[in-house]
Amino acid sequence: MKKFLLLCFSFVFVLSAWAQERVITGKVTSAEDGSALPGVNVVVKGTTNGTVTDADGKYSLSVPSSSANLQFSFIGLKSAEIPVGERSVVDVQLALDVTQLSEVVVTGSGVATDKKKLGIAVESVAGDKLPQTPTASIDQALIGKIAGAQISSVSGNPGDPVNILLRGINTIQGGTKPMIIVDGAQLGATDINSLDLSNVDRIEVVQGAASASIYGAQGANGVIQIFTKKGKAGKISVNFSSSYSENTFLNVGNVKKADLHPYLTDANNNIVAPASAGGGILAYIPEGSIEGISYEFGGGQNGSPSPRGVGGATRYAVQDIRNIANKPYNANLKYYDHFNQVFQTGSTANNSLNISGGNDKSDFSISVANNHTVSPVLKNGTINRSNLTANIGFELVKGLRIRSITQAIYTKNDLKPRLGAAGGFQYGRGNSLGDIGGVYGFLNTSPFLDLTLKDPDGNYSFYQTADFLSVNSANPYYYLQYTAGDDRKIDILQNFEANYTINKFFEVNAKYGINYRTENAKWTFFNQSQNRNSFYYRPNYAGIYAADNTGEIVNWNYQNTFQNFLANAYFRTDLQEDFGFKLPISLSTQVGFDYRKKVYQEYTTYGTELPLQPPINMASTKTQAVASLADGIITGDYIEPFITYGYLVNQKIEYGDFGGITAGFRSDWSSAFGGGATPATFPHGDIHVLPSTFWKSSSLSELMPYFKIRASYGEAGIQPGAFDRYPVLNAAGIGSSNAAYTYQTTVRNPNLKVEVSKEFEVGTDFTVNAGKGAWFSAINGSFSYWSRTSEDVIYRVPAPPSTGGIDQLNNAINLSSHGIQFSISVPVYTSNNLKWDFTTNWGSQISMVDAIRGGADIILTSNAGSTSLVLTPGQPIGQVYGYKALTSFDARDINGNRYIAPSDENLYEIVNGKVTKKSDYQMQFADFQVPVMNPNPDFNASFINSFNYKDFINLSFQFDWIQGSKLYNQTKEWMYRDGIHGDFTKPVTINGQTGAYVAYWSSAYYNLWGSTRGAGNNATKDFFVEDASFLRLRNVSVAVDFARFTKIQSLKKLQLVLTGRNLLTFTNYTGYDPEISSGSVNSSFDRGVDHSTLPNTKSYQIGLNIGF
Repeated sequence: MKKFLLLCFSFVFVLSAWAQERVITGKVTSAEDGSALPGVNVVVKGTTNGTVTDADGKYSLSVPSSSANLQFSFIGLKSAEIPVGERSVVDVQLALDVTQLSEVVVTGSGVATDKKKLGIAVESVAGDKLPQTPTASIDQALIGKIAGAQISSVSGNPGDPVNILLRGINTIQGGTKPMIIVDGAQLGATDINSLDLSNVDRIEVVQGAASASIYGAQGANGVIQIFTKKGKAGKISVNFSSSYSENTFLNVGNVKKADLHPYLTDANNNIVAPASAGGGILAYIPEGSIEGISYEFGGGQNGSPSPRGVGGATRYAVQDIRNIANKPYNANLKYYDHFNQVFQTGSTANNSLNISGGNDKSDFSISVANNHTVSPVLKNGTINRSNLTANIGFELVKGLRIRSITQAIYTKNDLKPRLGAAGGFQYGRGNSLGDIGGVYGFLNTSPFLDLTLKDPDGNYSFYQTADFLSVNSANPYYYLQYTAGDDRKIDILQNFEANYTINKFFEVNAKYGINYRTENAKWTFFNQSQNRNSFYYRPNYAGIYAADNTGEIVNWNYQNTFQNFLANAYFRTDLQEDFGFKLPISLSTQVGFDYRKKVYQEYTTYGTELPLQPPINMASTKTQAVASLADGIITGDYIEPFITYGYLVNQKIEYGDFGGITAGFRSDWSSAFGGGATPATFPHGDIHVLPSTFWKSSSLSELMPYFKIRASYGEAGIQPGAFDRYPVLNAAGIGSSNAAYTYQTTVRNPNLKVEVSKEFEVGTDFTVNAGKGAWFSAINGSFSYWSRTSEDVIYRVPAPPSTGGIDQLNNAINLSSHGIQFSISVPVYTSNNLKWDFTTNWGSQISMVDAIRGGADIILTSNAGSTSLVLTPGQPIGQVYGYKALTSFDARDINGNRYIAPSDENLYEIVNGKVTKKSDYQMQFADFQVPVMNPNPDFNASFINSFNYKDFINLSFQFDWIQGSKLYNQTKEWMYRDGIHGDFTKPVTINGQTGAYVAYWSSAYYNLWGSTRGAGNNATKDFFVEDASFLRLRNVSVAVDFARFTKIQSLKKLQLVLTGRNLLTFTNYTGYDPEISSGSVNSSFDRGVDHSTLPNTKSYQIGLNIGF
């Protein structure tokens, strides 16, 4: 009996112990993509009993009873509380917490910092939020993603960079390009658009001097930092993506050439020569042109009208009011759509493979990618870019982690010269568009000339002219036949990082990055001496240095080496935790050293007189030489070294979760500074307060759980050019063997100072819980106001003759800018099956010229044709000057006198809002220049929506809105010159008569007050200033993940993606594309001119993403 009772007691004890404590296992995964989540805290509610998930997201935990609740938490994810019940396995998915805002960022603070504890504005974009654009370039993907930033795709030529203006214009000659950092080291040789978009983990952006002050003399334009993907602890992950797109150029303004004409015709509508030239029906001559063309009417002697067919064979007969563009091309000469002949359908193929993995001691990520693009310009060539990235990190000994990141990029570009080729003077700096000079030529070719026509020998014509028409023509098909481009470049990015945590107080970090690029662009202009057109219209041929049409080869060689070494030491302590202080004060001290060295080399040679038959190479040329470059460069053999280094001290003090303050400075030395040894010091400071901490225990916390106020001040700089302070001589030949040297026209200045930007910023970040249901559960926002001044801005000012030059570089200009920006993110609807998230980014900024030394305006040189750009105190930067059309009869001249006397008003009328003379149909323009256009937009905004249904279907789309920007349509202006723009077929009513009067339309090009031709030719006029505001469907994407329906456990993703880019544009702009700009890339002032630039492309893409 005793034994039986003992056995029963033991059995009851075991049952009781099992009931009181048992082991629960499970797995924690991401609700976003189903991946395992290592490091998640799992705690039994109300106890200290807990564990963390392993590398596979799995956990095991003893719980006391079936009534226990498990709490799962991880930074940045929504916490979950799950009752155990009778289960022994508890699996859970954790979703992103959009209300926590506990994102950790590095850029602008120098060390990984919780975003809630920053007094500066830092924007961050996750890699999976960047659209997979056909170009596969990071700069294109960033458009519309950063609040306040003006990032514009200004050219549709494959491989061209975008314009980036983060916050205010701070310099004139230095441009707006921000500093680009990759994994902590500056990108100093490689273009951002050469990097692999599929390998981006996240991007952080600081936009102004207040937040970029720690970057010293190179941070005034802001900083974009790219972090590449690392391996994650857990099983090896394999991801493959492939896509194909077709791309066509936009023509949102329906640009076309006039399909009706005013030329002299016979009874059958054949275009004929005047009687004085034989009167025959016109036809192509063997050289591919038309001879003998004439307007129907032309002015006689002293302006008296001549009979039909007399006096019309001249350019200025376009101003005869009897000429009307109302005749179709339906007889001997036909109408050709040159845009369809030249702008064809290009394509892009992207493929990428990533293999990654790791454990708690090491991680790795290996990526390969390829982008293959066929140009839509005559499909004249391709760009083929291949990327290889290896990101490997490991713990060498306890506390010491080593990381090596290697990127190798090979790019082959065989686009042809004048049709998009890479190359040209200073192209290796990465601030130039491809060579598209051939676009201007076909835009100025009369529509009755067939670009595809071949002569009797089977060759294309270069100069298709018709006497006084098409005098600026050049046939892209000629370049297609007689040129070849071969650009090859190799980029290497190597970053080494060592981070040693000595103890809980001290940490040291060292990074070394080397960025190397070597590029050779070879342009071949074949021997054209057998081409009928080139011989007939000599010296018209394709070439650069050659004195005739026998051909040439130009070799542009660029080499860029950039080294960046950074060393930082950190001391951190929590006085309450570490030393028993009653106040929750924590301290963080950073001391750093930063060294940069850049060497840019350019070596350009050419050879002329090529044979007609192979071999065609430099050895087969008869003469060779080193090229001469532009002012500022001595010869085509050019080396530019540049060194800068600096010290940084940063002190941060935090008071619990209530707020904190940061202050510090950076001092930089540079080979470009005046005197060579004088440092430039840049102070900075910021403060942030979290009022939400004060009410976290009240009911207000449920409404607004997060509210931060921040303010910051900082200074940052832009350095002079490498040789701006050194006297430089130009080389000049004397005779056949001797050389001489002369001063450059712009004299250098040994006392130049660094350009300094000083910025104050104030802002707030917040979360408002808008509701507890499925709709609008939270509103997350960020707002900033900033104001900046830029002093000692460098530019050329007039110099006395004793200097030996015309002008001299000087710290001559003061600038100012200010703006506001905000970002709102809302989970519009959230349920178990459907999620709808919305984000809007908005910004407005203006940059002004405050003062110019000497007070005189500065006339600027534009790369965009002949547009007048002027810097004037009190005016916006980039202001375009020109002649205004008279819009009322009492318009005044520069002296305040009326142009039109009251007694003469009956001689004029208002046509389309402009004063027009009844006798000659000429629009009237003032005879003095005034500001006619500010190209900068009033504001820019983006609207991003994403929908997710059961993690099966994803729909996302982004609209970009640019409001108030202006473009000077110089493409239209040049087409007006020869009367070939489509506008010339539009009828107008003048003096009671209605017709498509070419005299009226052409007067926009020719006329100024008092002169119907001459001074007004090719002058900048407000007639061609247009509103370039637009709303664009930038990106739309639909993705379906079929892996949800497969039973293959290792298959994480099998996603089919359909994407469209630039599918819709709403605008009043009458050109191809309101977003383009023909000026220098990232220029501070050379913006807002559309001069024969390739528009952006409309793309349709299909892709497949596979993950294991």
